Amino acid sequence: MRATPIILPSDAAAPGLGLCLDTLAAALRAHTRPGVGLYDPVDEAPTPADHYGQTGAALALAILDGPDSRTWRYPLEAWETVPAQQIGHAPFNRFLLNLLAGHLERSGAPASEVTQIRGSAQECKLARLYPSNNWTLLARLCELQEANGKAGSRAHARLRGLLDCWTTPSGAFVDYPARAGTPARGATPAAYHHKALFVAVMAAELGEPEAWQPTIERLLRWSLYGWDGYGHAGGLGRSSHALFGDACLVASLLLLGAGSDAHQDTAPGRMLRGLLGRWSGQIRPDGFLALNPADTTLSGTGWDPYMHLSVYNAWAAAVVAWARGRARRPEREHAVHLEAFGSTQPARTGLELLRAGSASAAFALVSTHGQPPQGFSRDAVELRYAGGVPLHMTWEGQVLCPAPVRIPAQALLDAPALAGWTPVFLIDDRLFGLTDFEHCESQASEESLQITLSGHPRPLLRLAGTSFPARALAALDWRLLDGAMGRRAALQRHPSREVAGTLTLIISLKRPCLIQRLELEHDGQRPVTLLNPGGHAVTDVRLAKRCFQQELNGATPDRSPGDWHEAPLPSAIAGGRGLCQNPETIPKGTYTSELILEWPTRPRDITGSPC
Repeated sequence: MRATPIILPSDAAAPGLGLCLDTLAAALRAHTRPGVGLYDPVDEAPTPADHYGQTGAALALAILDGPDSRTWRYPLEAWETVPAQQIGHAPFNRFLLNLLAGHLERSGAPASEVTQIRGSAQECKLARLYPSNNWTLLARLCELQEANGKAGSRAHARLRGLLDCWTTPSGAFVDYPARAGTPARGATPAAYHHKALFVAVMAAELGEPEAWQPTIERLLRWSLYGWDGYGHAGGLGRSSHALFGDACLVASLLLLGAGSDAHQDTAPGRMLRGLLGRWSGQIRPDGFLALNPADTTLSGTGWDPYMHLSVYNAWAAAVVAWARGRARRPEREHAVHLEAFGSTQPARTGLELLRAGSASAAFALVSTHGQPPQGFSRDAVELRYAGGVPLHMTWEGQVLCPAPVRIPAQALLDAPALAGWTPVFLIDDRLFGLTDFEHCESQASEESLQITLSGHPRPLLRLAGTSFPARALAALDWRLLDGAMGRRAALQRHPSREVAGTLTLIISLKRPCLIQRLELEHDGQRPVTLLNPGGHAVTDVRLAKRCFQQELNGATPDRSPGDWHEAPLPSAIAGGRGLCQNPETIPKGTYTSELILEWPTRPRDITGSPC
């Protein structure tokens, strides 16, 4: 006999929550079939067998349709037919199956059914370490889910130790590399920071909430630091503004109580409503939520190859539905609540990015030193970790600067405007970018934020070995070492010392205005080519003013600035466009440029000086 269902309160404090979950449930039902399970309308095929779309859909539908329904069984049965050697994403599948078993057990399902699902979870074998630290965190969380007694205490301590090791002084989660201090600055993509927060909050649900509170508070503050006051949080690194990270953040906020009436006017409560409000505008014609703000009608805008529509929607539905139910359980034993955090306002400074302004006027997130790219490819350029880039800039909530992108190298050579704000060069026929900076200084006032960075261009592509030993080593790395040697190459991108660059950004906090100044010192014997003079990235919001000037060794180049070259930017933010002038050959000496962009405020405010 099944337990009597609990009547849950309304979603008054987070009005978009019910709509989003209803939308997700309807889309999952519409794309779930007997014998197939979850179907992906973009791939036009069943959700990838080596991902976690099937198990996510099973958990989501078991919660949203109830354990007596048949819908949740279709994706689970489809996943159970996958041969063991083809099961991938083991930590994700094991985590979701553990949650499904627990949900069914509380709902009064037969013990044999619960035991079978727990057995299926055990078939997802966990590794000690993974290429991305967020995978390792989830694997250790699975072990915590299954631990009892002293083993549980050890699992808690192990997980907290990893988060302490992989969190920067400002509170950002380091997704790569695993070994702290090599280099001192790791890669801190915002989406996987939100996942780290979710792991910590879920761990506190399993016990020791007091011990978990400082870790959760530190991670939550950094998430708030990257929030623009409306519907966007992050923009740094891979999976920018992706549904996966959004779902982790929404689920965390629900478990922390941000959806309650008492916290609707706090920063976490407003962030929760902002994210859910943005989701309501991301509903695609097929019923799924778009994977990012840019992709509501088309497929693949701002996506990485590992991203699948069905997988991320199933994940979002599963973790958010579970978190909503858990947050409302009257018998909830362990929890960390927002009351313990006081105001929980964002920090004033950050090592990985700088925040300036406010939601009511100009708001900006700017990357600082730059970070090692998690993918250092031979044929694709990763610019999402570059320093000196306005990662996200808004005026009264309207996005002005889109997130940077990863693009094929040939596409960049054909259209250098795709580089956006990052200066890119051809040096000895190799692509370099001013992506990493040794020195960073900032000055902030009520009127503006000024950031000055200096460094040398770094290679944007990994060299391909042409000798037989080099090719054999690359094949060995790919087949047996899971690409570990290639990933380490991202930490050893030796700069070109013949070019030194100083980049200055000045962002007005009273007007929607941005100035970029670039100074290059070239002391090599052969000229280098700056592919994208005046390069920048904006959305389709109308500009009120664009001014650009450049000098070579103190003189204006013989040719005047030409027309702006423009290319649609495959950013996670809608309407992204990259622009630049014609390539410029830089001889030995000094090159300087200044770019001024200004957007309208209101018609009566457009007059006056640029900034």
